[in-house]
Amino acid sequence: MLACVCLNPSFDRTVSLCSFTAGDVNRVLSARQDVGGKGINVAITARRLGIASCVLGCAGKNGIDAVRRKLDGEQVTHVFLPVDGDVRTNMKIVPQDGTGVTELNEPGAPVNAANQRAFSDLLTEKTVAGQYVVLTGSLPPECPPEYYRDLMLSLPERLFVLDVSGAALMAGLAARPFLVKPNRSELQAAMNRPLPTMADVHQAALELLEMGAQNVLVSLGSEGALWVSERGAMVAPAIPVRVQSTVGAGDAMVGGVMAGLEKTGDVRRALAYGAAAGCASVMTEGTQLIRPDDFAALLPQVQIQDV
Repeated sequence: MLACVCLNPSFDRTVSLCSFTAGDVNRVLSARQDVGGKGINVAITARRLGIASCVLGCAGKNGIDAVRRKLDGEQVTHVFLPVDGDVRTNMKIVPQDGTGVTELNEPGAPVNAANQRAFSDLLTEKTVAGQYVVLTGSLPPECPPEYYRDLMLSLPERLFVLDVSGAALMAGLAARPFLVKPNRSELQAAMNRPLPTMADVHQAALELLEMGAQNVLVSLGSEGALWVSERGAMVAPAIPVRVQSTVGAGDAMVGGVMAGLEKTGDVRRALAYGAAAGCASVMTEGTQLIRPDDFAALLPQVQIQDV
């Protein structure tokens, strides 16, 4: 079973507009709300691809029942530690003129030191040696940036996948995670330099290997994805599709990769699964993630290339 950690779930409210102008009245064409949180998105994607998945996390007492109902409906098992506060609401503003998504993310309910210790105990209890465990998403208030690192160091026999950014990513590399998955923007921030070309991205990924990562997967939007390890590098070019929403596409890619690893144990095949899942995700509105039929149609089109 795939385990996904979600310490800061959310309600993702996506609004679509013709165009968005800051400081002015903007007319909404459509709106939808989905249960979100990166760990939840990864688990749902993997489950839709046939992989038994579990979400372990913390959630604000106000809203936790809606999160549980969503996961029950997706046949994803879950254990949440309730904490004081509300499940946060994140706003995604999606203009149809192609100017890019604007996101307004609330901080979420605080997870204090006692909650952190309780969650560490829960992760120890609910996972086993050799199991893939995905650590992803923003840390809630009161969680230090080293928290993911400390979880990994306490359970070195698990196969951790780290999909975070900023200080949490840099701290986590010391625990030698099995896989890290930055996007280009996050990788540029980690390297403190622009990475305009694929060669630049490749070099930065190699530097993450030197810092401790065992494998690096960089999601590159319309350019696809790059997988780098000590054994070499592969790229999965993106498949042209009609884009409805890019929100959650990176999470869907991680879910696809994990499904591929669980099903085949082959990294090359896992990258193909991830690329197909990421492309399938952008074909849906809001944070609906993938439709299995879309994934099945896209997977044969993925052409993995050695770099």
